[in-house]
Amino acid sequence: MKTLVKNGTVVTSTNEFVADILIENEKIAIIGQNIEVPDAKVIDATGKYVLPGGVDNHSHFEALNTDGVTTNAGYDTTWVALKGGTTTIVDFCNNEPGMNLMDSLNYRLNVRAKGKLAPDMALHTCCTDFTDETLDEIPKMIEFGVPTMKLFLAYKPTPLYMDDFKLLSCMKKAAEHGMTMMVHAENPDILNYERDTMAAKGCLEPKYHYMTRPPYGEAESVSKSIRLADATGCPLCVVHVSCIEAAQVIQEARAKGSLVIGETCPHYLVLDKHKMDNPDFDQACRWVCSPALRDKEDQDYLWKCLNHDWISIVGSDNSSIPLYQKHWGEHDFRAIPNGCPGAGDRLNVLWTYGVEKGRITKQKLVDIYATLPAKLNGIFPQKGTIDVGSDGDLVILDPEYRGTITVETNPTGVEYNVFEGMEQIGRADTVLLRGEVVVEGGEYLEKPVMGKFVPGKPYGLAYDLKK
Repeated sequence: MKTLVKNGTVVTSTNEFVADILIENEKIAIIGQNIEVPDAKVIDATGKYVLPGGVDNHSHFEALNTDGVTTNAGYDTTWVALKGGTTTIVDFCNNEPGMNLMDSLNYRLNVRAKGKLAPDMALHTCCTDFTDETLDEIPKMIEFGVPTMKLFLAYKPTPLYMDDFKLLSCMKKAAEHGMTMMVHAENPDILNYERDTMAAKGCLEPKYHYMTRPPYGEAESVSKSIRLADATGCPLCVVHVSCIEAAQVIQEARAKGSLVIGETCPHYLVLDKHKMDNPDFDQACRWVCSPALRDKEDQDYLWKCLNHDWISIVGSDNSSIPLYQKHWGEHDFRAIPNGCPGAGDRLNVLWTYGVEKGRITKQKLVDIYATLPAKLNGIFPQKGTIDVGSDGDLVILDPEYRGTITVETNPTGVEYNVFEGMEQIGRADTVLLRGEVVVEGGEYLEKPVMGKFVPGKPYGLAYDLKK
């Protein structure tokens, strides 16, 4: 199969130019001017931008939530990522009940995702049941093609919580074998103290979620993680950075040469904590995520961080939790499952509120939504860029589109969209996955699912940091 995209303005993380792109046998074969191929399917991209397909560093599909009970929307909803211009998700694979990490990876690929996966998928492993076997599994997972591991430093005393002994042990073993460590960084004792103190006073509405997850608790945990990573020589990715205090810790560490990458999310860039002040529980519970939403000042600082590479990646942290499950915490905010959907709106938010507002350039957008996530996960240049030999994953973005984000126009896999009612400028008009058109006119074509597992290589982004 041959597909020829003509006359578009190609945007990479370093350049912008008008060119034609020929995709043959799922790979980009030629980038040039006035390409003519008689038997190719031709797509006219005149007046539009051609971006590499997005790589979402942070998604949770069909996974047990942090409460050990809630199940997020499944892989049959991953098409929402394609509709929003993401052609590769990097999903988290927790320990399945009663399984080690390697068995869990195989189960996720061969049972949970089989026959359902719309975009391509790489994987992070996520240790949620540390045992004597865990450290021995690290080299096996790297050989399998999963070179990243996430640990939860919050949620004490559940099995998800990883104390300093477990964190240090994993970092030491990871550094020996080429694995990058990822952390959900919030100090659990601070959280438990604040949450239980509020609850004892009868303060149980959703707004107390953000009041009991203070920025200093996030910053303290980030700082500790970086110090341990420095001591072990283990590259570190701090996921979903939400506030000025935590971002400043990463900024200072990077200036000193620490091998640390920060990731933030679209909801931290454009939404604030007062969404949870709504007295209507059905509305307020939708924005309960962890870390909590912050203030406008934090949003402004995170945009600044992206421009200066103090924060390097924007992942969706997609966690599509149905409202009936959110209502389990109707009488106690501590029981509201944490998480927001967002896999389909990452590009929309970055273009509308980043590029169009002059906060970031188009090249920076490509870097934070595609190129650096691909590098972190060791799947670059197969993914995350437009180059000869790369997969034919392209987003043809129409900058003239004007609309409003709604769950009907921007579906999430559940019955709400956390960006509901916000302005949208530009959209992924056409999306190609390995040369196959999967979105046309902004609509998913509902073709037979074609997503594949993309194995990653170790120390993907650490080599760039060491230069």
